This record gives sequence, C-alpha cells and structure tokens, in this order.
Amino acid sequence: MDAGFAVAVMALVLFLFGIVSGVGLGDELSRRCVTKREYGLANAGVLLVGALASSVVLVTGLSVLMGLVIGLMAGAVAGLKLGFGESVGPWKFVDKTFRANKDQLRRAKDGKRAEAVRRARRDGTPEPELISVQQDGPASKGQGGPRK
Repeated sequence: MDAGFAVAVMALVLFLFGIVSGVGLGDELSRRCVTKREYGLANAGVLLVGALASSVVLVTGLSVLMGLVIGLMAGAVAGLKLGFGESVGPWKFVDKTFRANKDQLRRAKDGKRAEAVRRARRDGTPEPELISVQQDGPASKGQGGPRK
C-alpha cells in the first residue's frame, strides 16, 4: 500500500472525528449565546481559532492534522447554528431557499421571544409562556369562569 494513501485515509479519519467533536463544541458554545451579536462573535471566535490552529499546523509541517482542524471548524460552526435555534445571517437565506429548518425560521420572526427562550435556556429557568390565562378577564365571562 502506498504511504500517500495511508496519509489520506488518516486525514479523512481525523476530519470525521473533528466534525463530530466540533458539533459538540459548537453546541456547548451556543448555550452561552443569547443575542445574535453573541452568536456572531462565537462564530468569529471559532474561525479565528481555526485560522491560528491552521497556521500552527502549516508551520510544524504536520499536514495530516489539517483534516482535524478543518473538521473541528466545520463542526463547531454547524453545532453553533443548530444549538442557537434560530435562522440568522446567511443561514436564514439557506433555510429559506432549501425550505429546511422551518421551526428555526418561525422562531426568527419573533426576535424578542427567541431571545427570551435562549436566555431562559442559558440560566436554567422555565421558558416564557406564549399565552397568559386570566381567571377574571373578559374572555372568562360566560365561558365557565369563576361564578359570583
């Protein structure tokens, strides 16, 4: 067997491992993101760290590790998108075009509610309710509300 083939297979294995690990890393990072700005900064941070890691790999000459670096970057960006739970930036265009992630597109329409849900998820508190029900409100009169 040729040594080049073995190096290519090893790079591919590291690439796949990087994707799986990166998705987990991106998901953990997305739990800390509440606003779209924090989400953008997390993406920029992933790409900056990936660029620095790529330069270190190129300087050391261990080119087979480039598969791991690229896989980690790709997985982290995908994990951030999936964990954030809302279609933002270029992902919104992709989701609309391919009619994917309809739930995330729906959440993107009400930004304040989506941010409140993400804040509750980060803090470990219950998600805000969509509808509040009043016992003494106008809707309860004649509808089986409290009798006086």
